[in-house]
Amino acid sequence: MACPICQSTKSSLAGSKHGHKLYRCADCSLLYVSPAPVDGELIHYYQDYHKTSQYIRKIKSKQRRAKKRIWSLQRLTLGKKFIDVGCNEGYAVAAARSLGLEACGIDVNEASIGLAHQQYPMGDFRATNAQALATTDERFDIIYCSDVIEQLSDPHSFIAALYTLLNKGGVLFLTTPDIGHFSVQKNLLDWTAVRPPEHLLYFSKAPLQQLLEMHQFNQISFRPNLKPTLKLIARK
Repeated sequence: MACPICQSTKSSLAGSKHGHKLYRCADCSLLYVSPAPVDGELIHYYQDYHKTSQYIRKIKSKQRRAKKRIWSLQRLTLGKKFIDVGCNEGYAVAAARSLGLEACGIDVNEASIGLAHQQYPMGDFRATNAQALATTDERFDIIYCSDVIEQLSDPHSFIAALYTLLNKGGVLFLTTPDIGHFSVQKNLLDWTAVRPPEHLLYFSKAPLQQLLEMHQFNQISFRPNLKPTLKLIARK
């Protein structure tokens, strides 16, 4: 059973939840679902994502929070091109536009993209993924990626795509649940954030930094957080 991050075979069964087995890597500490659903199954799952209505109800507060984050990211780069990878209903794109950025958002959930167009008709929203976009000539100065990577079966191709999409001198902002946080209970499988197949990968700082470094990201810094969420900034 190879770890999806470091490829170590020193993993042990941590338990099962919602009919899925979870393993813990002895080398990098990643907790992961195995076998992972294939990409087609994941895309089908997110076409009827149960949190879509919840996001709509909170869209104004989410836009305000995104605006605060993006305002601080603006000061780290001179460029104006912004992308939200996993844009949901488009609130971060709207926030970036309000700050004068040239912004677009992508998501594999076509329903979310449709809702984003309804909420923000002037926005640039596309039903695609980072890997497909990285094959084009488009590049960005700020990549905003909040609570996406834990949902993926192939983190390496995803991070490689983000590296390709980022302009030199640009900045990546990424968040994901933190299994190494002091507030998380000892029995990780009891934590509400552990909910396969919605979440497949569960990071602490070490495996997430290792993954980014494997794909040439540098100046990786984690922001302190009282909540069990990893927030990092990285550069190309």
